[in-house]
Amino acid sequence: MDLLIKITGIVLAVAGAVVVFAAKAIAKSRGMVERQVINLDIEGEALESLKLQKAIVKVKMIGGAIFLPGMLIILYAFR
Repeated sequence: MDLLIKITGIVLAVAGAVVVFAAKAIAKSRGMVERQVINLDIEGEALESLKLQKAIVKVKMIGGAIFLPGMLIILYAFR
């Protein structure tokens, strides 16, 4: 049982880290950039850059939400 908890924690932590590090590629491939809504009076390249940054931050937040429980499980299992 202890081994299962360790493996689960490591898998969650690695999966979350991969999502965080690949956030730009994930945001572009899933089409998240086009779906972002920006309520500012800017146009052109600045707007597209802001949409990309907003999509990347959303993906990184999800990756962090996956990574954090994995790290907590690792801290518990390896204490």
